[in-house]
Amino acid sequence: MPFEITDDPIIKDVKLVNSKKFDDNRGFFEEVYREKILEDFNIQNKFSQVNLSFSKKNVFRGFHFQLNPELQGKLITVISGKIIDYGIDLRKDSKSFKCHVEYEITSGKMIYIPEGFAHGFLALEDSYVLYLTTNEFNQSLDSGIRYDDKELNISLPDNIIISEKDKKLKHLNELALDF
Repeated sequence: MPFEITDDPIIKDVKLVNSKKFDDNRGFFEEVYREKILEDFNIQNKFSQVNLSFSKKNVFRGFHFQLNPELQGKLITVISGKIIDYGIDLRKDSKSFKCHVEYEITSGKMIYIPEGFAHGFLALEDSYVLYLTTNEFNQSLDSGIRYDDKELNISLPDNIIISEKDKKLKHLNELALDF
């Protein structure tokens, strides 16, 4: 099997995916996506958009999410580099509402963040990040939570680089969430 998939121990809807690399003297081959296997592990895999970002070391992107009716689930992997990936459960009826997960992701590892979560990542080194989303980006539904919101209980380094847009995001208690 090309993937080893496990549930996060706290938030079962978050999935960690390790893909098998096939190495030889030319380099390697690795599967990133196979619909049937992901489906068998309850990963919603009708992806509508594929994104690639490059982030310099210490760049933090997040915490982003998309509002109803076009929530976004994300399957995230690193092409090169290393990140800490974060998912925050914003589903009001969830037992893990406001809880978060964080994982170090490198090439060969993936994380599935379901719809109804905010997502962000910190580049620990210059990193290319590839992610698939379950709905296309919709500017009118774009939202997020401030990176330094105390309610999240997420500790980020002092030397992070943040976009002006992300600095202007609201705190969690200022948002009207409907999922």
